[in-house]
Amino acid sequence: MKISFLEYIIIILNTFLIIVAYCSIFNCVAMICSEITISTTINILIFIALYIITASLSYTIDIPQYINSTYYDTDETQHIISQEINPNYPGEEKIRIAKTIYLSIPQGQATEISNIDIQNIGNINLYQLPIYSMPLVTSINMIGIYLFFRKELK
Repeated sequence: MKISFLEYIIIILNTFLIIVAYCSIFNCVAMICSEITISTTINILIFIALYIITASLSYTIDIPQYINSTYYDTDETQHIISQEINPNYPGEEKIRIAKTIYLSIPQGQATEISNIDIQNIGNINLYQLPIYSMPLVTSINMIGIYLFFRKELK
C-alpha cells in the first residue's frame, strides 16, 4: 500500500505544527524569564518533563486488556493456551484520557508520526493531530503574550 499525496501533506503539516508547538512553549518561557540562562534551563527541564510524561502515558495506553499464554510450534504458528483478563488494565475511560493527554503533548504527536506503519496508516487518524496542536500553540502564545505585557520591563 502506498501513501497518498494528501496523507504525505498531512504528515508534513503535523510535523510543522509540532515544531511550532515546541517553539511556542520555549518562546513563552523566554518571554516570561528575564535571564537567558534561567529560560534555557527551564526549557530543558520542560522538555525532559514532557518526555517523561509521554513515556509514562505511552506505557498506560499500551497495557493489554488480556494476558495471553501462548506457544509457537515448529511452523512458527502461534497457539493461544489461555486468555485471562489483565488485572493491571486501567480501563477504557482512563486509556481515552491518557491518549488525549498523550496526543496533546508535542512528544506524543511526534511519536505517533514516527511510528506510522505505511501498511496500517488508516489506524492512525492523521487528521486529528492538527486539532490537538492548534489549540496548544494558540493558548501557549496567548499566555506568553499576556504574561509578557504584565511583566515589569527595565
